[in-house]
Parts: sequence; structure tokens; C-alpha cells
Amino acid sequence: PMSRHNHSKHWVDDVNNQRHDPIGLEEVWATKWWPTRQFTFLCSVAEVNAVNSRACGRKANTDPQLTFRRNLAVEMMENKIGINLPRPPSPVATRSKRKVVGHEKRKHPIHTGAWDNVKGTWKTTKTDYTKLLFSVCKTKCRTYCTCNPAVPLCERCYYDHEEEQKPQS
Repeated sequence: PMSRHNHSKHWVDDVNNQRHDPIGLEEVWATKWWPTRQFTFLCSVAEVNAVNSRACGRKANTDPQLTFRRNLAVEMMENKIGINLPRPPSPVATRSKRKVVGHEKRKHPIHTGAWDNVKGTWKTTKTDYTKLLFSVCKTKCRTYCTCNPAVPLCERCYYDHEEEQKPQS
């Protein structure tokens, strides 16, 4: 077993050298400092995986390494991250089959607890997002239906509530 290990231990390095050809980051930086060598190795592996994943996703051949690096560098220099650009309006998702007039699922506001029926408003709390216990399914949640804010409804219970309110056709 040891002879087999000694015979084939360089195979992974050989394959990596072929995959990082023509220019490997390890060779360009030419450092002997261990953390930098590990970092350049991880960068190279990530680069190769990105090239291969992109080609697999597009069902095309892989880009040459230098072309990929050049395109990546240009995109990194011209990126728009952190710049607030106007967003195109998103398409309105209609749920006409499920929509019931007078019923809408909402979350109760910050620093509020249960609904006060006497005052017709939310009770204030010191906690930012208080979850209330729903008596039917014993789930703690912040959502309710606009028809009755006093009753917290989880996702499943809200769906059942909405189904009950639909006119029978």
C-alpha cells in the first residue's frame, strides 16, 4: 500500500497543474509563505470550478483560462454592487382564484403584541417582534388576517381560513 501511495501521490498535483495551465496563481505569486500558497490554491480551484460549472450550465465548451480571467476582471471592475440602480417594475403576481375580498395576510407591527379589542389597536411591548400563540395549531406567529387582527394565523391556518371564506361556486 505504501508503494502505491508513493507511486501515485503526485497525480492530483499533475491534474491540477494541467487544469490551471497556462498560468497558475501559485506560480505567478511565487511565494513560499504557507497561508498565501493555500489561498492561491483555493482561488485556482474556485476559478476552475467556476469555468467548468459555467460551461456545464450553458452546455458548451469551457472558456480558455486567460479569456475567463480577463472577462472576470472586467466584470469585477465594472460591477454595480452597492450602487442603487432603479429596478424595473416586477410583474404583478395575481392570485385571483385565491383572493378573497376583505381578507389579507399581514404581520403585526414592530413593538406590538396582542390586539386590544376595546381600544381597537395593538398592545405595545418592549420586544421588537413578538410572536403570539395561535390556540388551534399551537404555533407562534406574527401573522394575522385583516378581517380579525385579534386572531394570529400561521401560514397553514391562514390558507384554511381563506378557503373557508371563499364563496361556494
